[in-house]
Amino acid sequence: MNKMEEQLCWIITPEQLINTPSRRGNIDQQTEERYRREGVRIILEIGRALKLNPNPTLATACVFFHRFYMVNGMDEFSIYVTALGCLFLAGKVEETPKKCKDIAAIAKDTLPDLYEKRNNLMEEIFATERVLLPSLRFDLHVEHPYTFLLRYIKIFKNMNQETTKAILQNAWTFANDSLSTTLCLLWEPEVIAISLLYMALQMSKLTLKLDWEDRLPGDQWWDQFVSNLSTDMMEEVCHKILDYYAESTKEKENAAAQSSGGQQPTPPQHPTPPTGDGSRPMLPFQSRVHMNGPF
Repeated sequence: MNKMEEQLCWIITPEQLINTPSRRGNIDQQTEERYRREGVRIILEIGRALKLNPNPTLATACVFFHRFYMVNGMDEFSIYVTALGCLFLAGKVEETPKKCKDIAAIAKDTLPDLYEKRNNLMEEIFATERVLLPSLRFDLHVEHPYTFLLRYIKIFKNMNQETTKAILQNAWTFANDSLSTTLCLLWEPEVIAISLLYMALQMSKLTLKLDWEDRLPGDQWWDQFVSNLSTDMMEEVCHKILDYYAESTKEKENAAAQSSGGQQPTPPQHPTPPTGDGSRPMLPFQSRVHMNGPF
């Protein structure tokens, strides 16, 4: 299996996304999405406390987290321990390893409400890693949109350095925020990168006349990277990010309302992950576009 085939085996359809093990276990869509955001938040917060690189280590951990819950249920495997297991494994994969005891200690120090009372946290992290590996089918290579953002922005020869930097920064921020969504399950990193760059260009208040080398009449700039990619597809990606911003704002408002009323938000509770092999039926993954170039 070549690199492209490995990548495509983790691309799912929207129909599969609403039929996850968690959904079949009576966790509704809104709750599952909230748990995914919570898991990513934990990965990023503890990862930063461990001084791990956001790209690629923390991004890889987030992708592992999303993929894990395509073959395992949140009612069976705690999102809190799974997040740490993904962080532990991603550190090894991206050659920025952290000791399990350090991850456990930082977790208890950074998020005591979630981890302080877990007396066997190290053992839980090790057990989670043993389930993670077969759940991920030992496919640990992950590509992220960041690499492609840096590549694609270079084609616009007529943009000055300041404009290029501003647009790239906005697209980069969107890529960071996309980790809290399921975009990495629905689209290839190339498509995500193009869509986020497209959104950054659309949202810029600058009047830009985009041009690039070897341009032909009717060409779109992304045609040289991905075939069959329509603006509707890119809008779908963009709306996923905008929906995330809307949900995040709503959650912050609800948390503020609870806090002002003297109530503490209650985190979801899940059982401790077992130490089994974590084997699950494979899903019939597929792609919706065709990639051009030596990716």
